[in-house]
Amino acid sequence: MLTVLVLASVARAPRLIAQAESVSEVHVLSHTHDSTLALARARILLPDVFVIDLSAMFAPDSATVVHQARQVEPPCTVVVHADDHVIGVIAPDAAVAPASTDVQGGLDDTLRRLNGAQS
Repeated sequence: MLTVLVLASVARAPRLIAQAESVSEVHVLSHTHDSTLALARARILLPDVFVIDLSAMFAPDSATVVHQARQVEPPCTVVVHADDHVIGVIAPDAAVAPASTDVQGGLDDTLRRLNGAQS
């Protein structure tokens, strides 16, 4: 089972949750549009994957929130998403895969690959 936390705007969250949960063995633990709340939930719920959609409300900014997400312990995979595309995946070991290389397809494709890697 792959657990996911989604940070996205109120308008985009339902679509991202549906994409995530369309993948077998993937469960969305929580979602919010507020970055401060999402980071607090990540520290408590300990998801395998933290999806950060750039439509969310960021405090102070998206780059800082991605950096803070990378600091969550134990580390989780951070998936950065925008405009229906995954634009980057940061593995728990801090290896970054930009969309131009290893990351292709939408959120569901990325989660399918991550779930296969976890098995």
